[in-house]
Amino acid sequence: MDSLLPHLVSMGHDITVYGYESYTSSTDDYHGARVVAVGGSGNKNFEMFSHMWNASVDARRRGFDIIHIHSSDPCILAWMQRPKIGLVATSHGQAYLRKKWSLPARMMSKLAERFFIRVPDVRTSVSRPLCDYYETRYGKKVVYIPNGITFREAPSTGHLERWGLEPGRFIFCSSGRIERTKGLSTLLDAYVEANPGMPLVIAGGGAGSDEAYMEELRSRNVEGVKFVGFLTGDDLFALYAHAGVFVFPSEYEAMSMALLEGLSFGVPTIYSDTPENDAVAEGLGYSFRVKDSHSLAERFLYVLSHRQEALELGGRARESVRRHHDWAAVAKRYNEVYEQLAARKRRGLK
Repeated sequence: MDSLLPHLVSMGHDITVYGYESYTSSTDDYHGARVVAVGGSGNKNFEMFSHMWNASVDARRRGFDIIHIHSSDPCILAWMQRPKIGLVATSHGQAYLRKKWSLPARMMSKLAERFFIRVPDVRTSVSRPLCDYYETRYGKKVVYIPNGITFREAPSTGHLERWGLEPGRFIFCSSGRIERTKGLSTLLDAYVEANPGMPLVIAGGGAGSDEAYMEELRSRNVEGVKFVGFLTGDDLFALYAHAGVFVFPSEYEAMSMALLEGLSFGVPTIYSDTPENDAVAEGLGYSFRVKDSHSLAERFLYVLSHRQEALELGGRARESVRRHHDWAAVAKRYNEVYEQLAARKRRGLK
């Protein structure tokens, strides 16, 4: 969202973004947009619902032209919205597939998916396989608009010194939130089996992480594994840019920003072969069978023993991601959706 906002603002849109009060603060100028922080329940099973309710009440009072809901789960309250022109919703995945949620929360997420399909004027998704799923399951058109990526120059290798790492001589995994669907147990098993002779660095542990699972992983005390915590900025991007191998073992993502980041730096990339990951990285990295540690171990050994081939593939991946995941192009696609809604409104169509 941070990268998308400036492009939409430059197109002339007056944007208000709603955020959780526990994560952000209200401001009149955030990348050119207005941010309204809303309160809600601190209970993780009701956090989204309560914040969305308060945001919806405020949005109805303000009378926006277009309302764009990012994520299918908040669509359980999409009927509350009354935009003058139209309602857009974007699915970033199916939260009910994640193991960390309770049964009631997963049931609510499944119900929200039906509202996502039925209520908005336009539905989009960042995942092509997910678009196909919605059309097959519900017979409804969902427009594919991918995530973008901000291209960065590699930060100085000096950032690696705090962990005692050498450029090109470590394996990196960026997890963001650490939870059971991230595939980190599979990763540790594969690392032990492959015994690649270089450190494995795992970054992650942000808000919403499964603390019990994090402790379970750390308690294995696998030699050579470094858990470096939740990182941002150049510390994080230096790990991406200077890794010998980037690995993405997640069991489920819609379109992972971490996978795009790894590919964008041209680092040899190994990823789990979910349909969503294949849609992004097929032909640009090396896939392994999801949840299969032996398959991942074999990939480690292949990539490390075919270094030149892997580097050349990484270079092609970088150029492909640059062509297909530019934020300016993504913003243009969303702008076209908004303009089409406005044109339909002028013609008196629903």
